[in-house]
Amino acid sequence: MRTPAEPRRYRLDAMLSWPPAPVDASFRTPARADLPLLGALMWDAYRGTPDERDAGDGVASATEEVRLTFDGKYGPFVPEASFVAEEDGRLVAAALVTVWQGTPLLAFVFTASSHTGRGLARRLIRAAMGALAGLGYDRLSLAVTEDNAHARRLYESMGFAPV
Repeated sequence: MRTPAEPRRYRLDAMLSWPPAPVDASFRTPARADLPLLGALMWDAYRGTPDERDAGDGVASATEEVRLTFDGKYGPFVPEASFVAEEDGRLVAAALVTVWQGTPLLAFVFTASSHTGRGLARRLIRAAMGALAGLGYDRLSLAVTEDNAHARRLYESMGFAPV
């Protein structure tokens, strides 16, 4: 049973198309060495949003959440379909993909507060979708918090629909 403090989430799916779009040259696959940077980025992106709870209560707990994602909390991590965006040598956005119960899952996507509104999340998700299509998958799933209208609009504009 859901507690009153727990946010309501919806599952959305999108079908993947072929051929995959080229990956932005500023993107690369995340590495375990990026965990501290990814944790700090997640905390910065989620702090003060409807998804703040997902990042815990600070950089340390956000870093632990990212580590758990790499370690399989949401199914096997798929580095070939996960990407980070860099600008001037620092991480500014990330999309982390796993395979949950046989279906690719966009476990997390987050953008530095200083870089929102630039289309980074959209481009990262498209890169992940293309990589997944190249790996033979035909859809991508995600969960979105009911109160996160900004994220819901982004996902719906990209073809994600409620399941």
